[in-house]
Amino acid sequence: MTRAQRSPSEAADLTAAAEPYPAGESSLGFERVVFFSDAVFAIAITLLVLPLTAEIELPETGHGLARQVWELWPTVLTFAVSFLVIGQFWIAHHRTFGHIRRHDTGLIWCNLVALLTVAFVPFPAALLGSHTTAEDAFPVVFYAASLTLTSTAMTGTWLYAVHRQLVEDALSVDERRAITRRAFATTAVFAASIGAAFLGLGAAVACWLVVLPVARLVAARRAAVPS
Repeated sequence: MTRAQRSPSEAADLTAAAEPYPAGESSLGFERVVFFSDAVFAIAITLLVLPLTAEIELPETGHGLARQVWELWPTVLTFAVSFLVIGQFWIAHHRTFGHIRRHDTGLIWCNLVALLTVAFVPFPAALLGSHTTAEDAFPVVFYAASLTLTSTAMTGTWLYAVHRQLVEDALSVDERRAITRRAFATTAVFAASIGAAFLGLGAAVACWLVVLPVARLVAARRAAVPS
C-alpha cells in the first residue's frame, strides 16, 4: 500500500510513531544518535591499526628492521583496505542520516545493529592481516561476509526509515528510489565479493575498491535518467 493509499488512521499512527522527538526527549536526541554513530566509526577505524603495533618487535640492533617491517605488508594492506571500506560505510551512513528528519525506537535499534557490525570489522580484519597461506581462503571469505553483513544492516536501516516515513518530506519518490538502488548495489557487490574471495584476496579487493564505486556510480546515473 502506498503512502497515498493509506487510511487516515494508518497515516496518523505512523505520524505519531515518528514524531521528530519522542515525548520528554530534548531536541538533541537525534543528534546524539548521529554523534554516537560517528564515534563508533572513529573507534572502529582506530582499532584497525592495533595489529600493526602489536606485531612489531624491534631487534636489539638496527639490522633486520627493514625486513621485519616489510614482512608486515599483509597487515598494512589489510589496514589500508579496511580503512577505505569503513570510510565508505561512514560516508554512506552520513548521507543516509542526512536525509532522515525523524526517528523512533525502531530506527535507533536498526542503527545500533548496523553499528554492531561496523565495530566487529576489526576482528576479521585482524584475521585477514595474519593470513599468510594462499590455500586458506577462510580469512578472506570471513572478512567479505562481515562486510556484506554491515552493508545489509545499513541498507535495512535506510529501508526502515523510508517505510516509517522518517525521511525528509522534501525528498521525492525518485530520489528515495535512487538512494535505495545505490544501497542495494552496494550490498550486491559485497555479497559478490564473498564468491570472489574464494579466488583470492586480489579478486576480493578489486570488488571492494574498484567494482563497488563503479556499481554505485552506475546505479546513480541510471536513477538520474528519466523513465
